[in-house]
Amino acid sequence: MFSYRHVFHAGNHADVLKHMILLECIELLQQKAGGLMFLDSHAGAGLYDLSTGYATVSDESVEGIFKLLKHEVSSLPPTIKNYLDRIHSWNNDPKQISVYPGSPSLLLESLRPQDKLRLFELHPTDFPILNDEIKSLNTTKLDIQVLMQDGFSGLKAFLPPPSRRGLILMDPSYEDKSDYFKVLTALEEGLKRFATGVYIIWYPCLSRNDALELPNKLIKLCSRSEKTPPLSWLRAELRVKDINDDSGLTASGMFIINPPWKLKEALNESLPLLSDILAQQGHGNHLLESSED
Repeated sequence: MFSYRHVFHAGNHADVLKHMILLECIELLQQKAGGLMFLDSHAGAGLYDLSTGYATVSDESVEGIFKLLKHEVSSLPPTIKNYLDRIHSWNNDPKQISVYPGSPSLLLESLRPQDKLRLFELHPTDFPILNDEIKSLNTTKLDIQVLMQDGFSGLKAFLPPPSRRGLILMDPSYEDKSDYFKVLTALEEGLKRFATGVYIIWYPCLSRNDALELPNKLIKLCSRSEKTPPLSWLRAELRVKDINDDSGLTASGMFIINPPWKLKEALNESLPLLSDILAQQGHGNHLLESSED
């Protein structure tokens, strides 16, 4: 249960996709002044040093964030450029990075005084790191709670948020097969309490049945019953390696329930370029579909 630590994968191509879309969703939602509740079900350690330690074991960031950084910034669409600007803001040298911010750090940096942040992390090693990091960064005493508990079951206590506006990020490792089931169960419970929230679900693209079936089950969940209006959704996937490559994760996806207006338009511009830049041996590809198609 506690074997997975995200530090081994920090800054890889899956992080690039996940955090680029997360930041774009925040950007679009914060165009309205109303307060937002941010919930992160599997927060991790918060910040990762890419120059030493566990992050250098597999060096997955080399084919992720570092590969993207080599591209000419002026030619990038706003969604990718905003993501890179945010990554650079955590580093002192404007020309290179050594620290990679995970989703808790990106969410914290995005907080306005009217927003709230709830972070869940159960790993006994990562939780104290995350808790100390957030305490040191939260100098203005924003409304933040870091909880050492299961994010799947903990989310419902904060739904619906008082402002009736919220973004929920669910990105388990899926190393435990039960995570596929738990994602669906947590979403069902969350949507009963807060049907208008923006739910962002990260998932790995693998050949195993439970992974292959998850996107279709998420689409079915959005269809709901005849008595309840269907929910809008958007699915974005990024593939960077040949599907038969066994040297690590070849592709990952993001499924967004109630996607913010204009998110698809932004990804239509950025996702094809991102797959071209991060492609390994010419195997870059992407998928973008929504309930509007």
